[in-house]
Amino acid sequence: MAAATSNPLLSNQKSSELQAILHPLVLLTISDYITRHTLRQQTGPIVGALLGQQNGREITIEHAFEAHTMEAPNTQGGYLLNAEKFSARLEQMITVHKDRQLDFVGWYTLLPSSGPTPTILPIHNQILEGWNESAVLLGFHPEQVLDHSVGGRLPLTIYESNYEVDDPRADNNDGEDKKMDDGEPTLKLKFRELPYSVETDETEMISMNYVAGSGGNAAAAAPKEEKPSLSVESNGKGKRRLVESQDEERKPEDDAAALTPEEDEMIAALTAKANAIKMLQSRINLLTAYLERLPPSYVNGDAADAGSMDADYTTPSTTVLRQIQALVSRLDLVIPSDEASFEREMLHEANDVNLVGLLNGIMQSVNQARDVGKKFNVVEISKATSRRGGNPDYAVDPATFNIRGAGDILI
Repeated sequence: MAAATSNPLLSNQKSSELQAILHPLVLLTISDYITRHTLRQQTGPIVGALLGQQNGREITIEHAFEAHTMEAPNTQGGYLLNAEKFSARLEQMITVHKDRQLDFVGWYTLLPSSGPTPTILPIHNQILEGWNESAVLLGFHPEQVLDHSVGGRLPLTIYESNYEVDDPRADNNDGEDKKMDDGEPTLKLKFRELPYSVETDETEMISMNYVAGSGGNAAAAAPKEEKPSLSVESNGKGKRRLVESQDEERKPEDDAAALTPEEDEMIAALTAKANAIKMLQSRINLLTAYLERLPPSYVNGDAADAGSMDADYTTPSTTVLRQIQALVSRLDLVIPSDEASFEREMLHEANDVNLVGLLNGIMQSVNQARDVGKKFNVVEISKATSRRGGNPDYAVDPATFNIRGAGDILI
């Protein structure tokens, strides 16, 4: 029964000791392509190329890009790679990553958790014949994304392909005699799962930090404001003019919804700190629950009895208990020994910051008052000149701005 439900495209031979090293940038590229393809409701399969290096029995997958496909009704999957566009794009990407010596090592697409399907064979054979005869296949499983867990396995599988002879035992059922055939056995394409590990370099760490930091201030683009419609208004004298229509209701603008870049960065930083505090609280609750469920002999130091080691208590672990003891002993380095002096110093620092803020506000107010005094002085001089019958084109000498007058403040 198990053989009937197994995937016929998966190989049952032993591993070839080939290992893959996956970089996070590939996962970001694939997830971005899947998101754009889904939101734009594009047709066709999700297909892309993988760039990396192959050193002996080790394959690195360091970069990925999407590939153009074209309809092929005569094939099983209905689509094939656009060979001309794919070759041009592949050459461009290899040229861009020439310093890292990246080359085409495989391709990726969406696959069910059961493994490859016959619909991918035309594209895979096209890649084997045209670009790389040992290309690997990265299958992304979208149904596993909804069932993800923290620290769980990534929703993807990497396969290598090779041509194998069909197992004769699968065709010889119930001990029946098999017809002798002198012809050569047929070879079929089979896929074998490869073990992989995730590796991150320094440049990718910067990218991951940027993505994690910008995730808190991501927002949808606001639509452009619609201009009010214009209508023609005429008076009794035959004159006309364009005026805004008054029939349409104007929605008040919500100034609070528009955030500055500084506010967005502050929100992202506060969100990251809140998540860190929540994680810390969950870890503390886990340690507390573990200690509360220890047998009484470990808590009170009494001799262990048979009744205290039942299923209601946690199985003690000396390694975990030593780690908890080391963590508790390091709390003295975080909590100050003299809390009163620490709080007094914190209060002094807060007062200094508030004092600097008040002085800054006072200086700005003084500068504004000085500007008002200068403007008032100019107005008074203009009034006095007009009362004396002076020239209306009389210009006030800028040097008089420094003369103390009404409203000026001495500093």
